[in-house]
Amino acid sequence: MEPLDRLERLFKPVDGWGEFRKGARHAAVVFVLYRQAGRWMVPFVRRRADMRDHPGQVALPGGGVQPGESAWEAAQREVAEEIGVPPGRLAPLGAGDTIYAAVSNFSVVPFIAHLPDPVESFVHDVRELEGVLAIPLERLLDDSAWLTSEEPWRFRYLAHEESLVWGLTERIVYGLAPNLRLALETAQSAQ
Repeated sequence: MEPLDRLERLFKPVDGWGEFRKGARHAAVVFVLYRQAGRWMVPFVRRRADMRDHPGQVALPGGGVQPGESAWEAAQREVAEEIGVPPGRLAPLGAGDTIYAAVSNFSVVPFIAHLPDPVESFVHDVRELEGVLAIPLERLLDDSAWLTSEEPWRFRYLAHEESLVWGLTERIVYGLAPNLRLALETAQSAQ
């Protein structure tokens, strides 16, 4: 069984993922899988340092859900705005558990999608972003690649190209990782 087929069975349906937390701001992000040089890759955005929300942070492409818009529609719109993948190019695979970020009062649904025909290079929105990082899926799933800060406030992070994946984005990746690992391991053992 292909990993993408397996992922569709392991995650919640795109239209049946659940609900946002009451009283929270609604947001959706996408964990986009694509193949490059025989490897699974995932694009992340690096926010500009002068942004009001989450300045300088590395995040999955996504953002706020507008009134009248479904979470998946918002996710696709944000992917198009932030990294230039037109709506309709992503093949939705499912959704992970909604995560609440108390610091910003965001309730976030993470979607998993496949980009079957990746763009030659992602085009980021210079008004919000400094750039796009492509991180190999195997690195994201490698627990030994994730470090723990030595600061009094301890947190897990992944250092990549002079950037850190941490905070809410780390929580999202951590929440998706078990099913992603299971899908890859099942596919590899079937070969």
